[in-house]
Amino acid sequence: MIRQVVYLSTARNPGSYEDLASILETARSKNGAMGVTGLLAHGGTLFLQILEGAPEAIDALMAKISADARHRSVRVIQDVIVDERSFAGTTMAARSLDPDAAHLIAARARNGVLPALTIAAVLGDAGQAAFGAQVLKAA
Repeated sequence: MIRQVVYLSTARNPGSYEDLASILETARSKNGAMGVTGLLAHGGTLFLQILEGAPEAIDALMAKISADARHRSVRVIQDVIVDERSFAGTTMAARSLDPDAAHLIAARARNGVLPALTIAAVLGDAGQAAFGAQVLKAA
């Protein structure tokens, strides 16, 4: 059973490329040990992350993310059980988000509905693999 969680959060400080590289390095190391795969997309102060793995591993990781002082407004926009991983073979893929695209995603999420096609278009092939034609409802 693979649980897939998609969340949005806002960074308290924009950070630098080196900060993001450090986050990715840590995530890749720890996620691999937990059997978690996924994608981290970043634009401006917005983070969109997809995590997939055993339900217990995702629970533990989401608890750490929610308590991380580097984030605020952690909002789960999808939490589902899937048949297979969308990001098999990588502990944490990474994408940059154009700031305008990041603002569009955040605005749509605030309105309660986040069309998967919007995210898929922004994330390219990785988004299409993860979301297909689903419609994501913001929590």
